[in-house]
Amino acid sequence: MAATASAVYPAESQTSLWFELPVLEGLHKRLSASAIDTYERCGLRFKLERDWRIPAKPAAAMQYGAAIHRVLKTYFDSLRLGRPKTEEELVDLFCLDLAGSKIQEIYQQELYEKQGIAQLHDFLASAGSIDPSRVLQTEESFEIRIGETQVVGRIDRIDSREDGTVAIVDYKTGKARDQEDADESLQLSLYAIAAQEKWGYKVGALVFHNLQENVPVVTSRSASELLAARERVRKAAEGIANNLFEADPGVHCNFCAYRSVCPVKEKRIPRRIEITAGKTN
Repeated sequence: MAATASAVYPAESQTSLWFELPVLEGLHKRLSASAIDTYERCGLRFKLERDWRIPAKPAAAMQYGAAIHRVLKTYFDSLRLGRPKTEEELVDLFCLDLAGSKIQEIYQQELYEKQGIAQLHDFLASAGSIDPSRVLQTEESFEIRIGETQVVGRIDRIDSREDGTVAIVDYKTGKARDQEDADESLQLSLYAIAAQEKWGYKVGALVFHNLQENVPVVTSRSASELLAARERVRKAAEGIANNLFEADPGVHCNFCAYRSVCPVKEKRIPRRIEITAGKTN
């Protein structure tokens, strides 16, 4: 009898069954803007990151951003205290902070150090126009309640404006944000709500300050837009509470730390078998 070769795909793994397990009780009751953004982008990633807490290697970009934020806080705090630090001192602080982050790739750390020094020089060259007395707060944490959820976050800077309102500034050290990003940002909306509820501020401007080009992108929020932001929080919290964690494949998958365990990206490799007279071996 003649034998022919055929390919048979193995059965799917049981990983997808694990993802059906219920999440930790109360997971929806404490969220940040980034957590909600993650859930809206891909519910499965949210579950792996926030519920299963599978550790992901800290991104070098995040470590770099944190170092820049700390140095800028030091800069404005020193001005408010009447003991301004020199540009040289601030650059030295940044280099020490970045070195302490222990980015594993030496070449990558050198690139971030060079980038950070350039961004600090550019920012400080224009920061002289900012009246230190108008900088009300830096790196302020907040918690506000929306429905059953405590929304938490930290605002980089709050400045007073001449019209009696405040401007909320958020530094962006990575990819520059455009006007559409600012107009649609849930993060900025929640910052505006927090500024009103926690400190009683009337928010006149919301700013993404792109350090990459040292360019601010300014937006604002209407009352209806803030209501829509609250609804996004409620909807995300409801989905999390109801164990709804659908994977949503897209370009963002290429940068996902959990790609290797995602059932949507699972590759089923066929195996070769011999078929003879209707029998398989």
